[in-house]
Amino acid sequence: MPDADATNMSETRRFKVMRVVIGAANPLVRRHLDSRFAGPLGRALLVLRYRGRKSGRTFTTPVGYVRDGDRIVMVTSPTYRWWPNMVGGADVEVRLPEGWRRGRAEVILPDDPRYDETVALQVAKRGPGMLRGFGVKVDDAGRMTAEAKATATESAHLVLVALEPAAE
Repeated sequence: MPDADATNMSETRRFKVMRVVIGAANPLVRRHLDSRFAGPLGRALLVLRYRGRKSGRTFTTPVGYVRDGDRIVMVTSPTYRWWPNMVGGADVEVRLPEGWRRGRAEVILPDDPRYDETVALQVAKRGPGMLRGFGVKVDDAGRMTAEAKATATESAHLVLVALEPAAE
């Protein structure tokens, strides 16, 4: 049963429990995705490797994604801790089905000219359900009203990764 006062997924008890479960499962998921047995899971999740801005430490975390060629879009809750490391751009590595790739990640905000295109790509590849589940008001074609855009970052953040060309 959803919380009566919750306005988006990140504020529900269910999400908070899910976050604890995901946190406990992440080490196993990372190992699975880094194996040759990743299969269908590897087409929905990638392993993101990045450097912490403050600590300088290297972190890895599994993240859901959609891909269009050398562009990857990840959607995350503001409550997760990895995405602030991408604000302003960050060099990252991602583990995809074909192996590790380098890229440049950045948080795409509603005032960025690429925001609408990034939302539309997410919706085209995965449907509107994921964004709606985060509380982002988006139509079936991936369009948002100005009002929905103004409040979108309270519910979800979009991270766009531009992959470097694959090594031959």
